[in-house]
Amino acid sequence: MRIEKDSLGQVELPETALYGPGTLRGAGNFNLVGQPLSAYPGFIRAAAKLKKAAARANHRVGALDGDVAEAIWRACDEIIDGRHHENFIVSLAEGSGGTSTNMNFNEVIANRAGQLLGEPLGAFGRVHPNDHVNKSQSTNDVIPSAIKLTCYVEAARLIEEGLALSEAFRRKAEEFGSMLRVGRTCMQAAQPMTYGQLFGGYASSVKRAVGALDGARRELATVPMGGTAIGTGLGAAAGYRDVIAEELSAVFGFPVNQPADWFDGMQAADGFTRFAGEMTILAECLSKIAGDLVILSSGSNSGIGEIILPSVQPGSSIMAGKVNPVMCMLMQQIAYMVQGDSTTVALAALNGQMEINHFEPVIARALFNSMESLVNGLRLFREKCVAGLSVDAERSYANLTGSAAMSSVFLSSLGYAKVTEIVKAAFARDATFTEAAMEAGLVSRESLRETLERAARGRSLE
Repeated sequence: MRIEKDSLGQVELPETALYGPGTLRGAGNFNLVGQPLSAYPGFIRAAAKLKKAAARANHRVGALDGDVAEAIWRACDEIIDGRHHENFIVSLAEGSGGTSTNMNFNEVIANRAGQLLGEPLGAFGRVHPNDHVNKSQSTNDVIPSAIKLTCYVEAARLIEEGLALSEAFRRKAEEFGSMLRVGRTCMQAAQPMTYGQLFGGYASSVKRAVGALDGARRELATVPMGGTAIGTGLGAAAGYRDVIAEELSAVFGFPVNQPADWFDGMQAADGFTRFAGEMTILAECLSKIAGDLVILSSGSNSGIGEIILPSVQPGSSIMAGKVNPVMCMLMQQIAYMVQGDSTTVALAALNGQMEINHFEPVIARALFNSMESLVNGLRLFREKCVAGLSVDAERSYANLTGSAAMSSVFLSSLGYAKVTEIVKAAFARDATFTEAAMEAGLVSRESLRETLERAARGRSLE
């Protein structure tokens, strides 16, 4: 162990730990609230890039000596490459508005930079956590900026997985495009349609939701770095505010912008709410589709049985041979979690006070958890469910021709009253409308499929 002290007194630290007293106190206060920062490597990388950009900007305007600045960004590069992550021990959802999180980064970077310059851990002589690593910054502009840039970067995987699922449905639309089925509304037979239309609709829904999410994601590339504590820029070195966005863009590899109004950029958390909302809409879309597949695949002997889902595991400890639509149900449960996370973000956003939102740590936790759940859920749903599903064409056709949906095909030629009369007469003698229509000479068995294909294309029987 080594002994260090801060404004509150002495603390004991593990001899090789790169963190310092501020980190240790924060970890001790909040270690029962969720997972530590080390569980969120994307956030660690984004914050390290942010600190590197800040050091470059400070050096550029003459606020940091070259050897100190170089040591800081070398330490940041090591963290970006995946080293030292075990030293990030503060809980992400901490109670200080992000101060402990910011100090965890400042101390780890300062200690590692000091080592690179030949100093022992905890000396903070050449590189100080506050005076150098945190120069021209405050927790209040660092934390929201790091969260936004993490979401921007990490959501790229979510966009990719969403588009891959959309394409998987598009392939199913092509594979089963001409197969007929009964379209249902209010869980009742409605009109004839094809599986190409069903799966094509799913593909378009997912793609549209992903596009809206990507739009909300791109708004997060506007960050308040340079606003320091409340938006005035007080504490930033002269010229720093003019170059930090350029340095962030260079380090992250995409354009990073500053807000049109610094105080709006510091006060408001609506960008997080919008991003969370679009993730919720995507999750709702996925849950609805998954729910449809559960119903359409329901037991062929006792349910609809028109879609056959891949069997991935036994479904019961007591009912032998039972197989459940577990991947669909997983997708539905992920949607419930995302809905809860979105509510957390909304509550935290609306309860921000005055010049900052000090509930950003719990916003970060909710957003990061939703992204990770959706990325993994989308991949599993696509690989273990959608990619391998098939259609029972014979049963689908039988369900269609045996349903009251057939009556809608003849409305234009016979009128509502006459069709209703035929429906009632058929039901009275336990026959289908199709049987009654054939007996009445309205359609032949040979022309039935062609008639239904025309109906699926929206063309009425005249």
